[in-house]
Amino acid sequence: MKLAHEPSGLASASPSALRLSGRYYRQYPASNPLGGIEEPLELAVSETVFLLIDVYGTAYEPGAPADPDLPSFYRPARGDMNAEIVQQRIVPAKAKAKAAGLKVVYVTNYLSPGLTEDSEWRNMSIRTCGVDVLEAWQPPTPILEHASIIAPQPGEPVVQKQLYSGFFETHLDSLLRSYRARNLVVVGFDAQICLATTVTEAMYRNYRVIALRDAIRTKEYPETEAGEWANFMAVRFIESNVGYTATTADFVRACDELIEARDARGGS
Repeated sequence: MKLAHEPSGLASASPSALRLSGRYYRQYPASNPLGGIEEPLELAVSETVFLLIDVYGTAYEPGAPADPDLPSFYRPARGDMNAEIVQQRIVPAKAKAKAAGLKVVYVTNYLSPGLTEDSEWRNMSIRTCGVDVLEAWQPPTPILEHASIIAPQPGEPVVQKQLYSGFFETHLDSLLRSYRARNLVVVGFDAQICLATTVTEAMYRNYRVIALRDAIRTKEYPETEAGEWANFMAVRFIESNVGYTATTADFVRACDELIEARDARGGS
């Protein structure tokens, strides 16, 4: 899904809030939906967390060669953009988030003790992905290790999840509440699966979700590749049923404006 950067036209940022434009989709009236619209958003830094969902894999390291020993499911397919998204969008967006004062939290998969030979999710993975997680996810594995360019740094919690959603039987909600978080700026993968279920459950818990739509992605099917329709629908789902989306360019600009405003006031 290729979307041009839309200038927000918002007022200058205060030193304690990010101002950016969030897009959502109006599904009414049913006969002729009004469609997408931009809304000015103001996100208090003290209430906003930058959330990375499943941004792992040593294949995201610049110049990393393909690993022939990985299951084919984990080898980048033709036209796969995930490495480019990590390197050119997620890495700079995270850096700006930290510079602006946002807390950073990672959500990642791991070989949970709850996964057994009889786990339905494990058997589904074998059927549909050709991956037995009980074998492929045994640590250490380059599948679940972080590339150095996006690895968690000290003070950046990593919440390990055992299935798709970052909230299912984890400490993510408790961590976010301890931060007094209200807003989640979200990046990562897969936009139809782990990211989609996590942001949906975030909305259930009254978090306002702003997904950076050019920093999330889903796998395409052979039938959807030509128009990148799977990715289009993943973004539309968030905009219609969960929260807002924005671009990384908008987010970086909002962080820069906040930093400039803060510096102009002597860092207060």
